[in-house]
Amino acid sequence: MVMTVPKRRTFDDADGVLRVFTEAADVVAEVLSATSDWGFSGQRESQYAFDVTADDACLRVLYDAGFAVFSEESGITGDPEAPLVVVDPVDGSTNASRGVPWFATALCLLHDGEPKVSLVANHATGQRWTAIAGGGAFLNGEPISHSGCTTLRSALVAMSGLPRHHYGWGQFRVLGASAPDLCLVASGVVDAWCDMHRGGHGLWDYAASALVCIETGAVVADVFGRDLFTPDPTERRSPIAAATQELFDAFLEERLKDG
Repeated sequence: MVMTVPKRRTFDDADGVLRVFTEAADVVAEVLSATSDWGFSGQRESQYAFDVTADDACLRVLYDAGFAVFSEESGITGDPEAPLVVVDPVDGSTNASRGVPWFATALCLLHDGEPKVSLVANHATGQRWTAIAGGGAFLNGEPISHSGCTTLRSALVAMSGLPRHHYGWGQFRVLGASAPDLCLVASGVVDAWCDMHRGGHGLWDYAASALVCIETGAVVADVFGRDLFTPDPTERRSPIAAATQELFDAFLEERLKDG
């Protein structure tokens, strides 16, 4: 019996990587469309049953394509020598469980600690953001750009969690799914986004959409100046993104007052 060894992909095969990511997002969409149990898994706090089945389906696609995987649901698995894909099978699980139309699959290929290829697929709206390092960012195949906003007082900002004081923005939104939230900065729909939680976010929450933002020229960093792209299941970061450096600096100044 001859065993077929999956081809190991590299970031140089960016279009091929995106095809695999699209397939992975499609199988998650199939899982969600067939889901009738919207309750918790009982395996881990705040994990839903469909998070587990979506992860299983996504992992099969990524393994077959020759990737190792760093998933929110199952940690780092697969061939340690293979290219690493960071994935959140369902970002915004609570939204999905309650029928709020804002939840996504997020996938990002890392190479030498840098994001190289990403896809964020909003299963409720059909929006699919993609980015290739050095190749721009797209929404459903069309190029996107940030808003160009420079002042906090005129900005529409989005966030995860709530701040301890009013930052002086024009308006704010809390939408409940960090990956597509950040993509709204890249698309110019909102002007900035920030993690307000004290504990921070896992890499799977923001890696894919951070690359989408970066490829539009938006500014993305950790609130406390740490490396954003550390593939460690125990590490958490507090991302902040803004359309321009001026807006980023103003937003960051207020965020640091919250600690």
